[in-house]
Amino acid sequence: MHTGITPGKVLAGLVLAGALGLGLSLPSQAVEEGLLTYQDQASFLDPHYANHKADLRLKLAVKWELALRPYVDADFIHVTVRDGVVTFRGSVEDQVAAKVAALNALEAGAKKVINKLTTEEGK
Repeated sequence: MHTGITPGKVLAGLVLAGALGLGLSLPSQAVEEGLLTYQDQASFLDPHYANHKADLRLKLAVKWELALRPYVDADFIHVTVRDGVVTFRGSVEDQVAAKVAALNALEAGAKKVINKLTTEEGK
């Protein structure tokens, strides 16, 4: 008897359950716990994303791509998205990390990347 549950659905459920089990904070919880910077708080409250869901999805996809890559420390990168154009602000270790971040944004689906990242190479 077929239950309609495919291995892909089971895997997706396990991934979702694992993420919830890790105790990932919701934005409101992260603000209360002091885990978000002022810029992060402002982006979650940005009314643009309430009316432009595609931009919000792209922003989350870019942040996900950055978090998965070992070459870029995404903790100091602020991401904004307007009409599919991703803007980075913040600092990274070197020019290579800045270029990798831009490539990751394009992989996530950005139309264009405006890279305003500073580097810590010369310090």
